[in-house]
Amino acid sequence: MLEYLRDNRLISHQQFGFLSKCSTCTQLLDCVNDWTLSLHNRHSVDVIYFDFTKAFDSVSPPKLLHKLQAYGFCGDLLRILGNFLQDRTQRVVLPNGSFTVCSVISVVPRGSV
Repeated sequence: MLEYLRDNRLISHQQFGFLSKCSTCTQLLDCVNDWTLSLHNRHSVDVIYFDFTKAFDSVSPPKLLHKLQAYGFCGDLLRILGNFLQDRTQRVVLPNGSFTVCSVISVVPRGSV
């Protein structure tokens, strides 16, 4: 999937998350380098941070699949992703061993096995 995104220029060269050799550390080093060059050239530097930690917790699986299809993903890959993202459930286990199962209607699963 990543190769497809790169080959079709659907992923920015400034993307650091979820790519090999592109950690948050390398992203920070890249930013510090840019800021240093700007300051060296007497340009002002403004930095704004956004916390997208839970950005994907509100993604609608049907909308995500539609977007992937619009980008050209199709066939078995799109079907597998759809099966993985849709009709998910979760349960909460309490100390006394009881649990509740409920449908998850809007989430991209993290840490899934």
